[in-house]
Amino acid sequence: MTGSAKSLERIVRRLGQVEDDIRQNQLEDAAHVRRTQRFMQTMVAALAVVALVNLYFVGELAHEIGLLVRNMDRGVVHLEQMGDRMSGMQLHFDSIGESAGRLPIVVDQMMSISAGMQDIERDLGGIRGRTQQMSEHVAEMDGDVENMTHAFREVNGKLVHIRHSMGQMSNVVP
Repeated sequence: MTGSAKSLERIVRRLGQVEDDIRQNQLEDAAHVRRTQRFMQTMVAALAVVALVNLYFVGELAHEIGLLVRNMDRGVVHLEQMGDRMSGMQLHFDSIGESAGRLPIVVDQMMSISAGMQDIERDLGGIRGRTQQMSEHVAEMDGDVENMTHAFREVNGKLVHIRHSMGQMSNVVP
């Protein structure tokens, strides 16, 4: 074999190695592309799940808001009914007032009842004042009892001290 045949054979072998390296890189790239596609599919699926969950909660929130609005509508209807009833009651009160104005005896009795209520209020005010005075006296007595308790404790402490001293005095001096 000549030198050029050896060179040509080396080039062919080198090209074979390059070709094998290219095939290997293509296989690795294809595996990388598959992993990337799987990752992207997983991410899209996860985002779809999050979007569905979010949509579910938004639907629940919309349902709760609908219930709240219906309840508020019912409340408004009740308030309107109460307003109508109050208007009716006002008419009855006006009618009663007119009837009472026509009956002087009822008016006199109402004035008498009002005066009696004022007397009761005055009496209750006096009772409140007396109750306050009694509370002050009880507080004063409580303080006196506390002072007496303190004095008895002092006397008790002195008696204990005297008993101890007496015990010391009874000891025989050697």
